[in-house]
Amino acid sequence: MTNQSRRRFFLQTSGLAAGALATNSARAAVAEPVAKRAIVLFLQGGCSQLDSWDLKPNAPAEYRGEFDSIATATPGYRVSEHLPMLAARTNQFNVLRSVHHGTPSHEAAIHWVLTGYDYPGANTTTKNRNDKPSVGSFVAKVRGSSKPGLPAYFCVPDKGQLGDRVRYADSHFLGMAYSPFESGPIPIDAESPYRVPQPLVMFRDMPLTRFDERQGLLQQLDGFRREADASGMMSGMDLFRRTALDMINHPVTQAAIDLSKETLATRQRYGSNKFGQRVLMARRLAEAGVPFTLVNLADNQDWDTHTNNFNSMKTRLLPLLDRAVATLLDELTDRGLLDSTLVAVVSEFGRTPKINNNAGRDHWSDVFSVMLTGGGLKRGQVLGTSNARAEIPQDRPIHYNDVLATIYQQLGIATDRVFMHEGRPVPILYQGTPIPELV
Repeated sequence: MTNQSRRRFFLQTSGLAAGALATNSARAAVAEPVAKRAIVLFLQGGCSQLDSWDLKPNAPAEYRGEFDSIATATPGYRVSEHLPMLAARTNQFNVLRSVHHGTPSHEAAIHWVLTGYDYPGANTTTKNRNDKPSVGSFVAKVRGSSKPGLPAYFCVPDKGQLGDRVRYADSHFLGMAYSPFESGPIPIDAESPYRVPQPLVMFRDMPLTRFDERQGLLQQLDGFRREADASGMMSGMDLFRRTALDMINHPVTQAAIDLSKETLATRQRYGSNKFGQRVLMARRLAEAGVPFTLVNLADNQDWDTHTNNFNSMKTRLLPLLDRAVATLLDELTDRGLLDSTLVAVVSEFGRTPKINNNAGRDHWSDVFSVMLTGGGLKRGQVLGTSNARAEIPQDRPIHYNDVLATIYQQLGIATDRVFMHEGRPVPILYQGTPIPELV
């Protein structure tokens, strides 16, 4: 969003802010959620569309790359040879091949994908925290928790990107109460145990009476500064801490994050690797009832294939993704959860159509691909095309905010709902409409 468009938006909405705030509750109540929960699998670094969902076999060699295409369950549609399991299941999901937004910068693009807002000048030092609340935080604010003791928003394994140098999955002005809970490190294979994060583990041998006494003392100490707190931060901390304490003692949450309850066969089915185990954790959280789960399928720009793109994609990235996502779709279907669970597979952008001198592809936000399914959406569609070299959308361009608007609508959240920050109205999304072919 440019400075000019921001000013224009403010002028258009500032006079209506009071009325918008007055009608927000009524408007939000009208939206009936179709999806009870959402899982967003984030391929941080930028997945190459030309080597996954949008191959160009007739393009010159310096564009088309090394991979062959294979037939899918959708007549006439072909995907990478390294996605055989998903190729057999394209009738279960939708592929959007004409998605675009306005920035090829990792930092700004990650912020855009996780919030719906551009962040000009985003970087890893001075602008490395949210400029607007994340999608998950808005969901937590509007939808709230589905069960006592269960957070509304989880990040697996944490809320950081770019090796934790930026954190754009947080709540910003909504307050700490709507920050994500973090699962902590997930096992990198199917045999290793998952260790519950230490802050969520009750100290061994501490009786509940002593624990309650400590909480009472903490509340008394907090009370000395609470009367002077005009920001609401203490109230947000109260809610966040109360949820955390509920998690420590509540069997629903403890069971949800306990991977040891899965059989070895199930864990191996997802893949004995970090991708597979993180996606399995997301399934457990969704099954428990967490409304929004963000899964970082990268530790530090795994999908940022400036060099050695084809070897990385064929030996590691695509096979791991293929198995984990295909298994997730199968298990959600088998458990009767796919109709009520929206699943999105996204990157902050795609990769350059032309291969560079290091057998890699660079940043490209002019067109890339997104996978979307479940949560009441129609399925089995391939929407939009890019041009012959995957440089720009050729037909049915889809702005990334339309993807977010679709997710919000299925979750029953009105995107024109306005929150005030520093005296200015901030809508959940400033642009974007649900994709009509999917809803």
